[in-house]
Amino acid sequence: MKKTLLENVISFLLGIFWALLILSALILFKTFYPLGILPALVAIILSSAFWFILIILLEMANIQIEKLKEIKRQTEILETIKKRLYE
Repeated sequence: MKKTLLENVISFLLGIFWALLILSALILFKTFYPLGILPALVAIILSSAFWFILIILLEMANIQIEKLKEIKRQTEILETIKKRLYE
């Protein structure tokens, strides 16, 4: 199945956001570790929550695009059935 430009952009952004999530977690842990393990973990959790929200939003957009494609495909099938019934 051919992907649209929007789907390619969403996939690209998903990859970038996952990489940024991991990178920010590592950087924040190294930065906050001298202050203690608890501040480092809190910083990681807050940062990861932000990236997870963005990832979830993109996944929801992706699901809606797939749903729209499926509805269009089903509409075409129903129209051909209707056309054949009334011929």
